[in-house]
Amino acid sequence: MRVLAASLLVLALTGCASTPPVTPAAIDQRLSETWTMQGRIGIQAGEQSLSGNIRWQHRLDADEVLMTSPLGQGVARIERNADGVTLDVPNQPSRRAPDAESLTREVLGYALPLNGLTWWVQARPAPERAFDATHDSAGRLAQLRQDGWVIDYLKYADDMPARPRKLVVAREGLEIRLVADSWQAE
Repeated sequence: MRVLAASLLVLALTGCASTPPVTPAAIDQRLSETWTMQGRIGIQAGEQSLSGNIRWQHRLDADEVLMTSPLGQGVARIERNADGVTLDVPNQPSRRAPDAESLTREVLGYALPLNGLTWWVQARPAPERAFDATHDSAGRLAQLRQDGWVIDYLKYADDMPARPRKLVVAREGLEIRLVADSWQAE
């Protein structure tokens, strides 16, 4: 009888065990290497508020981020490669800098954390940097804190639960809202 009771207790406890958190290693590695994300972006920087569309093509050695108005007019194009980052905005000459944060701060008035975002949009912390994370009941990232940024994961895609659909990236005075309408791993 004791053996049966102990077996039932073990069975009951394992039935109540929560799903372990999804770790970066458990997520499809192809996402971090080559992908394209299309969706919408909203940026609140102090008194400045912008919204539009985003198309982001990521490769290991390069990124191209195109932000357009809701009507499809180009607002900004950011290209990252081994030589640095180039930013093109309408009616201005191309600008170049070693990193996207300083370049976007100078030209657009807010710092776009492209290096971190590359990982955060995939529900992963940027590698080799300290972070703090909380997970939801399904084991997915609910909130990530890294490099002074707080990333809240509001919704995940239905077709692949580890792929975020809605997230908010915030730091004092700046909030970036991203909605991924489509993902393509290449």
